[in-house]
Amino acid sequence: MPISLLSLPAKDLQYAINSMDVSDLLAFSLCSKRTKNLVKSSNLQILRICAEVDENRIYLGMFVFQFRGNFQINIEKTIRIGLCEDFSIAFEREDGFQMWKNTEFTFSYLIAHFLSLSNISTLLRLQINNMVPIGYLDTVKQQFSKCQILEISEGCSEELTKMVFLKLAPLAGQVEVGNNPRDVSNLLTLNLSTVLFKDMRHPLELKLDDLLNLNIYDLCVRNTVISANELNRFLQLWMSNHGFYRPMMINLRSDNGWDSEKVMKGIKYDNVDKEPSFRLKREDGKELKVANIGVCVMFAFL
Repeated sequence: MPISLLSLPAKDLQYAINSMDVSDLLAFSLCSKRTKNLVKSSNLQILRICAEVDENRIYLGMFVFQFRGNFQINIEKTIRIGLCEDFSIAFEREDGFQMWKNTEFTFSYLIAHFLSLSNISTLLRLQINNMVPIGYLDTVKQQFSKCQILEISEGCSEELTKMVFLKLAPLAGQVEVGNNPRDVSNLLTLNLSTVLFKDMRHPLELKLDDLLNLNIYDLCVRNTVISANELNRFLQLWMSNHGFYRPMMINLRSDNGWDSEKVMKGIKYDNVDKEPSFRLKREDGKELKVANIGVCVMFAFL
């Protein structure tokens, strides 16, 4: 004879919930407000939530930890949920994916729901792969309000990389670009926190105007091309211009490196300790530390 799970005594109910499989437990949490609260009080921990976009589908991946003290078993598992083209949900179970057709749950609702089960405030990583149609990016933007890291994969075309950057970068605390576009002038003016261009195959060509118009708080380029003369001109203009300049850190790397004498030519500076570093101070009191001139150069605006 079937027994209603929720009619069990509190102690037996908690025991039954703690004995559930992870995927069953997550599905159970979606049944009602009460079941959600029961799962929140269970031994389930959602440690991180990431999303991946591939072609016309979004996958949500949850890294879950479950401690079953009575059985001396610790379970670590990644659960995947997919959003299909028809907006049905593919939920991973032990025996494969279960399709939820015409579901009342939107993907954005599911993300908020699973985040509320954990102590996580935002999605950790949103990864965009190379086969995503540009037209699908609007759907992606509708599903995510923010994420800690936006990763644009190295296989993405230049056009796709730029469109992902323009549409989705404002949602992220940090943007990681795997394929350097040839022209980034319109990307660097966006009001962003941290951007990492990590493509080691194709150097990112920067110009003086790119640095002058930079509106990104912390910029790092692992493979760049910009002349020592342009870096020197940038420093001279920074010293003479007492206007607003937002960036806090610029970190550039080049296989060819830079000659420190050319970069610092005609610039008044103080040496910093024993490091190969230089401290510049403007008349308005603003300071800039230039460090590690060689294969790397770092500008820290103090």
